[in-house]
Amino acid sequence: MKSTSKKFWIIILAIPLTLVGMFVAYLIVTYANTVVRGNVESPISVSPDYVTGSDAKGGVYMDEGSAPTITSSNQDIIKTANITMSADDMDATLASIQALETTYGATTTNLQDSGKGSERYITLTIKIEESKFETLYNKIKELPGDFTYSAIGSTDVSETVQDLETRLANLRKLETQYNTILKSAKTVTEILAVQKELASTRTEIESIQTQLKNLDNQTSYSYITVYMTQSSVGSQLSDDKWEPLGILKDAGRTLVGFGKFLGTGLIYVLVFSPVIAAVVIPVVIIQKRAKK
Repeated sequence: MKSTSKKFWIIILAIPLTLVGMFVAYLIVTYANTVVRGNVESPISVSPDYVTGSDAKGGVYMDEGSAPTITSSNQDIIKTANITMSADDMDATLASIQALETTYGATTTNLQDSGKGSERYITLTIKIEESKFETLYNKIKELPGDFTYSAIGSTDVSETVQDLETRLANLRKLETQYNTILKSAKTVTEILAVQKELASTRTEIESIQTQLKNLDNQTSYSYITVYMTQSSVGSQLSDDKWEPLGILKDAGRTLVGFGKFLGTGLIYVLVFSPVIAAVVIPVVIIQKRAKK
């Protein structure tokens, strides 16, 4: 009988203790994640800032040919390049790249310098005329440093350009027809109906003109993206200064945070104590009665 009572006591008491243990473990893990977790920098996606827009004017009545026509070459190619490298002196290498930009008439469309010491990295996007693209690409690869990756990509958009130009020509013919009909329209209903179709056609024309200008800009200019990191040779033995006062303050803040954590845990235990008591007290009473 005594052996059975002890087993019964252990099983029943284990339930609230397990719940309390799980809750305390949850608080500890939450606190640890809050203290240890650092700010993680998200990867930055770098894309060239292509020039967009349209010089075409809006309206429902325009003479054919009022908007500029973009004529494509026989072959329209979009060229891009990516270079990944590490440099002993990142500032000197960056200055060399910028000097090359001046020499070849290129411009920087995106520059990001992040981190410090061995964790520093630079992302640089260069816009250059298509005719000078490969020359600049090769000049950058001749700079001092370890090149871990380099690639040139090209996309033929000739068919896309031809298709857009064909659609643009057809829409301009349609616009001319609507303008002719508008001149002979007599009733308000007819005029409004033709103006509605003209507005819709004008919107399509402007959209295609914008697409053609974007493609013309991308085929006239090429983009080189350079990803630069600090080499192990150039990195210093110690990148960060040791600041005891700052460390002391951090330790104090951590201590205060830990105190808050313990206080929060005690508050939760007090709040849940009625639930624990509702399970433990009946077990104690049953156990005492069983002994009698």
